[in-house]
Formats: sequence, structure tokens, C-alpha cells
Amino acid sequence: MASVLPMQDADNFSLTESVFDYEYSFFYLCIHFNGWLFLTLELVARYENGRRYHAYHAGEYPLPNDEKEQDRLDMQHHLYTLLYDGDIYRAPISNGIKYALDVGCGTGIWAIEFADKHPDTQVIATDLSAIQPGFVPENLQFEVDDAEDDWQFSHPFDYIHIGTLAGSIADWRRLLRQAYDNLTPGGWIEVIDFEAWASTDDDSLPPDSAYAQFQNLLADAARDFGKELNLAKKFRQMVEEVGFVNVVDDSRKAPLSPWPADPRLKTLGEYMRIVMSDSLEPYCLALFTRVLNWNNTMIQAQLAGVRQDLKNMNYHIHTTW
Repeated sequence: MASVLPMQDADNFSLTESVFDYEYSFFYLCIHFNGWLFLTLELVARYENGRRYHAYHAGEYPLPNDEKEQDRLDMQHHLYTLLYDGDIYRAPISNGIKYALDVGCGTGIWAIEFADKHPDTQVIATDLSAIQPGFVPENLQFEVDDAEDDWQFSHPFDYIHIGTLAGSIADWRRLLRQAYDNLTPGGWIEVIDFEAWASTDDDSLPPDSAYAQFQNLLADAARDFGKELNLAKKFRQMVEEVGFVNVVDDSRKAPLSPWPADPRLKTLGEYMRIVMSDSLEPYCLALFTRVLNWNNTMIQAQLAGVRQDLKNMNYHIHTTW
């Protein structure tokens, strides 16, 4: 909201850099112009359960955007590169592509690496939260945008990257259709996500374990919230239904703890356990309080049991990326 005040009245107002109440964070911006003081109150963040959430289209994205979450997102990116042998993309794109788009860029770590690798490509990266660094490659532009809104880019893209947005999108077919409509002929889309539902090949995870209970609760809460989590195995069908051709499924299993005997998988499993432990709270906190009406004490008690299950090497749990 904004107010316009005569210049002579400006001294009657106390401007602060930031003001907090129970849920919201604001900043004031004042501009002097031709004897008038323009005072703007801008919403920049929401606070809930001790975590900070996005303000733009508040409530649409159930995960926080604070520094703790940013560290987790960067660790998740490094885990992905470990799983895919150092690659940050798998699509057979050339160095000569002109435009690329990263949808839901988070901290911007993927977009920055991609822009560095493709200095002649103009890269746009969008997210609900402006949490990206200020010093980035000259060919990279960050924009605050909601991927579920109508896309209004001024040009089509040769490559579109959509990474780990399960649980964030209500209508995936609409999103993929917009991506299809915003690709150049012969362009590529790459959708990367993981299955939030852990599985075993030997039924070693008991149905009454804390982890099994948790993932059932999380799946139900996400579905009731209107943004399903467990979609990784459905993406191929969805992109084909939209009209994409030459679809390649490069999904891989990843252990969620260091239970495998293979040294590489054991190392991967240890990283996965750390990332999963750090992911439990951000993925469930808003969903469990808003949808299931749990309090924080109940949530933390459940998560303590889940973290113990992640340390149990008798549970041969894995996910699919």
C-alpha cells in the first residue's frame, strides 16, 4: 500500500528500515519528488512457525525461503550433480542456443552454473522469492514470477529447465503446456525431480515405522493442499500428453542412507541422508500446521522418529530421481 504526504508533514513520520509483527515483514521506501514525499509500504516476507516464507503470492509455495532453506537447496543441487556424474543437465543442447529459461530457480545456483557454461546464451531464471545473489554472469537475469501465472516472455526459448518443483504446482499439465508453447521448434525441456515417496525392494521398511507414517501424512497433506508431491514417475506421461516427442527418461535410484555395500552408493546414501534429514521440516512444517492442524511439538516428535529411521541401516530405503 502507498500514501502520498505533503513534504512539510514528513517530519511527523518515523521511518524504520524494517518492521515486524507476528507474521509479516515490511520495509518502507520513501522518495522525494517535486516537494512531495511518497511513502510505500512493501511486503517482503511472511513468518510462520519460526521460518520465513515468500510474500509474493503468499501461501502458494509451502516451503520456506530463509537462509537455512537456501543452504539446503544448494546442498540438494550438489547432490544432484553427484548423482548425475557432475552434469547439471542431460538434454543434448548445443553451445549455440540463444535463450534458456530456469523455472523455479531457488537460490539461482543452477542458473549461475548454466550461464557460466553458456556465455553466449541469454538465461532468464524465475522464482517466487528474490533470494538470488546480486553478482551473477552478465548473460543471466533473475525475475520474481509465479510459474503458475500466464507466461508473458518476449521471446521463445531453446531450452527450459524445471527442477524440483513437485509439491509447488497445482496444474502440471498447464505448466508443461506453457513450456511447450514457449519453446522454439526443436527446443528441449528438462524436468528434474525426485519421488518424495521412499521405497524398498525387500519390504524392509515396516508400515508402522515413523518414516512410513510420515510419508503417508505428507502425501495426504500435499494432496489436500492442492499440490501433489509424488509425481516423478508421472512426468513422462504428462510431457507426452502435452505434445513433446523424443522423450527420454533418465531416472535413477538413490539410497536415502548409506546402507548399500557399493562404495559410490554408500557415499551417495550418506549425502542423501543428510539432505533428507534437513528436508523433513521445510517440506512438512507449513503443510502439517495449515492442513493437518498439528502444532510444532507434534511435528518435531514425529520428525525425531523419522531421523532415527534414516539412521537405521536395516531399512533399505531409496528414492527415484
